Amino acid sequence: MKLNYPAVFLFFSILFFSTNIFSQKNSLSGAVTDSTGIGLPAASLALMQAKDSVLVSFGITDNEGRFELKKIPAGEYLLQVTYIGYETYWQLVHISENTGKLNIGRIIIAPASKTLIEAEVIGEHIPLRMRNDTLEYNANAFKTQPGSVVEDLLKKLPGIEVERDGTIKAQGEAVQNVFVDGKEFFGNDPKIATKNLPADAVEKVQVYDKKSDMAEFTGIEDGRDTKSINLELKDGKKKGYFGNASAGSGALENQNGDLEYDRYEGKFNINRFSGKSQISTIGLLNNTNQQGFSFNEYIRFMGGLSNFLSGSGGSGGRSFSFDPSAIGIPMQGAGLGQGFTKTSAVGLNLNHEFNKKTELNASYFYSNIENNIDRSATKESILDAGSFTNNETEKRISKNQNHKLNTTLRHKIDSFQNIVLRTNLGFNNAQLNSDGSANTSDGLNILQNKNNREYGAKSENFSLSSNLTYRRRFRQKGRAFVANASWGMENEDRKGSLKSNNIFYENNQINTEENTDQKQVFTDDATDYGISLTYTEPIGKALKKKAQYLAFSASRQNFNNNTQKDFFDKINNTETLNPGLSNRYDREYIYDRGGLKMMVNRKKYNLTFGADVQHSKLTGNLLDENMRLKKDFARILPSLFWDYEIATSRNFSIEYTTSIREPSLEQLQPIVDNSDPLNIYAGNPALRPEYMHLLNGRFMLFDQFSFTSLFANISASYTKSPITNSSSIDSLFRQFIQPVNVDHDYNIRGGFQFKTPLRAIHTNIRLNYSANWNRGFLFVNNIENNVERQRHSISLSLDNRKKDVIDFTIGGRISFNKTTYSEAEQLSQHYIDQKFYSDLVVLPTDKWEISSSIDYSIYSAETFGSKRAIPIWKASISRYILKNKKGKLSLSGYDILNKNIGINRSSQLNFVQEERIRSLGRHIMLNFAYSISGFKKDSGGIEISVENER
Repeated sequence: MKLNYPAVFLFFSILFFSTNIFSQKNSLSGAVTDSTGIGLPAASLALMQAKDSVLVSFGITDNEGRFELKKIPAGEYLLQVTYIGYETYWQLVHISENTGKLNIGRIIIAPASKTLIEAEVIGEHIPLRMRNDTLEYNANAFKTQPGSVVEDLLKKLPGIEVERDGTIKAQGEAVQNVFVDGKEFFGNDPKIATKNLPADAVEKVQVYDKKSDMAEFTGIEDGRDTKSINLELKDGKKKGYFGNASAGSGALENQNGDLEYDRYEGKFNINRFSGKSQISTIGLLNNTNQQGFSFNEYIRFMGGLSNFLSGSGGSGGRSFSFDPSAIGIPMQGAGLGQGFTKTSAVGLNLNHEFNKKTELNASYFYSNIENNIDRSATKESILDAGSFTNNETEKRISKNQNHKLNTTLRHKIDSFQNIVLRTNLGFNNAQLNSDGSANTSDGLNILQNKNNREYGAKSENFSLSSNLTYRRRFRQKGRAFVANASWGMENEDRKGSLKSNNIFYENNQINTEENTDQKQVFTDDATDYGISLTYTEPIGKALKKKAQYLAFSASRQNFNNNTQKDFFDKINNTETLNPGLSNRYDREYIYDRGGLKMMVNRKKYNLTFGADVQHSKLTGNLLDENMRLKKDFARILPSLFWDYEIATSRNFSIEYTTSIREPSLEQLQPIVDNSDPLNIYAGNPALRPEYMHLLNGRFMLFDQFSFTSLFANISASYTKSPITNSSSIDSLFRQFIQPVNVDHDYNIRGGFQFKTPLRAIHTNIRLNYSANWNRGFLFVNNIENNVERQRHSISLSLDNRKKDVIDFTIGGRISFNKTTYSEAEQLSQHYIDQKFYSDLVVLPTDKWEISSSIDYSIYSAETFGSKRAIPIWKASISRYILKNKKGKLSLSGYDILNKNIGINRSSQLNFVQEERIRSLGRHIMLNFAYSISGFKKDSGGIEISVENER
């Protein structure tokens, strides 16, 4: 294996330099007390440069009121101390190169008068403070450009980081929820709020650990907190409207070097808030592969063999397997930037408070996405004594229209009871047309078969589900009752046509030729219902930070599928049912579960342990074959969860769980599917369920004084009777696939993420490492292979801390992949992927903005035959126009070097594959963005907001 040594040398040189550079030893310590000398815990301290008020360090006092700010470079500073109900304290501090440990003694702060508490101090922006367990940032203290969205604001907040894909982390943990004034915003996707809401609408950014719904209601700590952000809007934005809109047009350079003036893009978000209602609308329209917000669910739409090979795994739910990359339906994280995509979408979110007891949240999404893919792929698969290679090319067009409506109605019956009703409604219409060819060669590169095929399909899918939860707590803390009922249905209708020509060779001569001309009709009607009951009872006398509880639970889930698949062979313009490929199948899956758990709450830790007993029954009827399948499974499912708070912002947790994975409907049906003549699949009614043991460990550290964070995790799983595919390849290199149980497999994964500021060079450094090791079994031609797979990835990035004029990030990632086979070591596969990137934004004046972004990806030659290096460069220049800079005019160039091609590499138990997709190349766009805002006057009229010039 060969690395790109200059790039790797630079990569690790930066790492070495950054971690060994001059280390600041200066520190500032003291104590914050009231006038009686009593220490004030959780007082907020902010150390800012005296010349420009740029935040250098931040911290909070401990339980005794003591504090220490470490690693402070030389300079003149303002120390700001804030505490709820007390006056703000200021002190000038001088730090020299040789100051060392400076103790400024006791800081006495006075209670604030009522007038001061109620007054707003003009010009004073306390950057951040602790309010109980919430870290609160004052958005006014962090400058953003006009037209910026919340994501741009978050990038400037110490302790919060935004990944290049928009993922948010706070205090080292991934943010799971973003609320607006305490209310949901378009469901539970944090990126929708951060990528669409204007930054200038936000007054406060509050970071906290949200307790689980059960813990919030019962008051029983369960350690299942999730990192969350609440965006508190400015008072002026709570009654009125605000948002932004943009539109652009441009030209694409085609393969002949000519310009095609047909690129367009536009997006908008409008928010209309009042005292009891929040209404938000977002939308986009483009043919430049851009997606401004994500859609969490696409209705499954597959045809042919892939529907079986991607089996759902038998969890018992209404699940139809879906691989978006296989049909070109773009999703977030599924290669939207690859190929050529046209997108139109709109979303509407409503929060309305009917009264103090009842509130409604509703969101609606519509999307219409057309994706044009031109791809080629190379896949190397192993045999019992060799390997074979499949080369494939394909052109496909997919069209997908999706409607999704979600509602949540919450009603508080009284102070002890509430109910929550959630409903979800979805409708999907999809089309797919694919034209492709493939050939297979043996290990000596001798052609074995060729395939040409055309596939087209249309599908409609309708789904409806509801969930009702009733909660009741009693006067004694910890005594609570929760009941939950759910119901759902899903109907899918799919029609397809397949034409294929298959030629098989022997000694370089045509041996056989097969032609297929089929019509395929598939329907599935699925329903499910469930009920669960939970009761918790306190044990013994509850003391502060010391209590224990017993939780009893019982549940039943029922799932039903009625499926029909009819394949018709077209012969001489006559459609004839193929009974060997057609079937009608009814399935019912029921499981009953009961359990007992002990929950222990202490000052430093929460412990939960117990076990469930689950009995499952799976019944299937093959109506055409008059065959009945029946399976019964019973398992004990122990579990343990321990969450330990070592100190403030230092946490360790360990969790052990067990679970059952039932065989899926497709895996159990003993029906042959040869819709792809080169890959023939049959189910296995003798399959047993998988039984998994999973152990997770996690450590989190966040130093609020230095903004250093460390997040480390490791997980190990052992699965008994895992289901894997057994393959046999005949002399014509046709593959016959059937799922089978193997004895066991192991999987271990882990990694860490470390971030700390390097104040000497005014940057932040971030180092990530992840690893995954898996050992399983593979059967090829009845030969058992022990397969071991490893993946290691290390990444490093640097970004500057002061971002008012220049904002830059540089970084890189190196990934090592290796697969070894016990019975065919010579076929072991390995490859290295490298990626380096840099992002730069410069504000030379208050009217101009220049940006540049470069991604340089390197794919090694091992296994795939040739090395690939792909540089992608994007740059733009922007000018703020109109009064108060409400308008922004941008000229942007994309893929300036015209090198864009999508590369996807994957490694499975018995093959490695590289996929290449022709993608949107060099193009230029001219874009205009406008900031919209208006507020209600006291008289009820509307006035347009006026923003101060920078």
